[in-house]
Amino acid sequence: MKRIPLIAVAAFLLLTSVYGQKSKKFDFKLGDEYGLPKKAEDLTFFGNEKDGIVNFSIKKDELYVTRFHPKTLALTYEKQIELRDATRNMNSEMIVSFDDRYYWLRSDWDKSREKEILYVNQVDVKSGKISGTAKQLIETKKLAGDVEMTGLYRYKKVNKYDISYNADKTKLLVTYRVAPENRKDKKSFDIIGIYVFNDKMEQIWGKEFTMPYNEAVMDNEDYALDKDGNAYLLSKVYASEARREVDKTTGLPGYHLEVFKFTSNYDQVLQAKVSVDDAFIKETSLIESTTGDMVIASTYSNRAKGTGTAGFFLGIIGADGKITNYKKGKYEFPKEELQKFEKSSQRRKIDKKDDYEPGNLYVRDVVLEKDGSILISLEEYFVRLNSYYDPSSKTSRQTYTYFYNDILAVRINAAGDFQWVRKIAKNQRGSRGRGTMSFKLISDETGYYFLYLDNLKNLELKEDETPRKHVDGLGGQVFVSKIDNAGNVTKEVVFNTRSEDVMIFPTEFTKINSNQFIGRARVKKTLFQPLLITVN
Repeated sequence: MKRIPLIAVAAFLLLTSVYGQKSKKFDFKLGDEYGLPKKAEDLTFFGNEKDGIVNFSIKKDELYVTRFHPKTLALTYEKQIELRDATRNMNSEMIVSFDDRYYWLRSDWDKSREKEILYVNQVDVKSGKISGTAKQLIETKKLAGDVEMTGLYRYKKVNKYDISYNADKTKLLVTYRVAPENRKDKKSFDIIGIYVFNDKMEQIWGKEFTMPYNEAVMDNEDYALDKDGNAYLLSKVYASEARREVDKTTGLPGYHLEVFKFTSNYDQVLQAKVSVDDAFIKETSLIESTTGDMVIASTYSNRAKGTGTAGFFLGIIGADGKITNYKKGKYEFPKEELQKFEKSSQRRKIDKKDDYEPGNLYVRDVVLEKDGSILISLEEYFVRLNSYYDPSSKTSRQTYTYFYNDILAVRINAAGDFQWVRKIAKNQRGSRGRGTMSFKLISDETGYYFLYLDNLKNLELKEDETPRKHVDGLGGQVFVSKIDNAGNVTKEVVFNTRSEDVMIFPTEFTKINSNQFIGRARVKKTLFQPLLITVN
């Protein structure tokens, strides 16, 4: 079987010079090469150090399981499981895990009864088997979702369920939206299903709720679950059915954000509005803190138009459902850090404008530390539409370019003050979505590590220089930029994907236990090798 050359292993071992203290040692292992069946859907890649690493893929009514030894990553078996109860409407939803227990969630549409059904099968990683009988979790009416083409004039509905854990992964939240009976948004009120399960996939509680606003004014944006099994829904609510972002009369936001809290006491639904003075809230996330409180992190702009972000707001949801400031509440980005790695003209612009706002920032991570500090990472992301005339076909064509640029990392200390703000410069672009772009954040007691692909010329980038571009799909260097707890930044190149002719997707690396990370290298379109990093 083909393997990545040993030089690649040595390159990855350079991580020891990037991560943490001198006592840290990183062991890196490459597994056997494996392929996916032709036209199979790649479902998930998961596992643990006890039972092994497993890849799931599916093709019609057959489930394919590929397992690797947990220590050597040698291929131990490839199995094909016939799903005798599968129908043409079956859809894989997600593999969920609780410690060393794994469950496969799959859905089906019973056309004769017009019922949507969510099932669960337990997965035995060691044997490569699934439980013989699927357990029904939820049965409801026809659900809303996205349409995905499966062939000529054939399609299926996907993304019908939203599935997430609470912070310590002891509970699971499953939510859905019932397909509206009335096609007119002004006359239709969302019916939301909220179901909470324990780590044995036993239902704790569940119910369908009718929202208080019609679909013309209400957009559902995010769900979250806390340690007590309470569920939360974040929604954007417009002031009128005209759905204006700006109130023409006042010039203030024509919308507000609202948090709904659902408890096992079904009749008790708490509502609270999120506001940041008169600012325009851009993006909001719900996160459970280490103390079990639900924290809100919102980016905002002081302008009605544009893509700028002035700073962010932190709030906390109390037991009574009310929202109060978390730490000091409102934080604006300092201009000194924003000026770094920009052209001289842009630096002067930032310096002169008291109300300068960096554009297209999206929150990627919010890390709530045990000592009460908070790390927020943001990334500059946008999509550009390219239109051009094709003389061969005499038609106008359109393409898209995806940009994943600078990272902005902000740490707030336990007292609620800025501890530091740091900018990590990068310039990534591609035409096929995220691909090898963006970054993976890994943190430990020594600091924060940002793993991403970049241009080698950016290794020694000075603060008055702009980064060279990295193009998705054309190889590149694997960079790790570390910011320690004091705010010191270091940067290392750990691997050259172009020289080894492989592709690595940084955002897809996952932590499978306290000291191991698993990812994959793609050798060809459907050929992979598992990558395991162990921190000793």
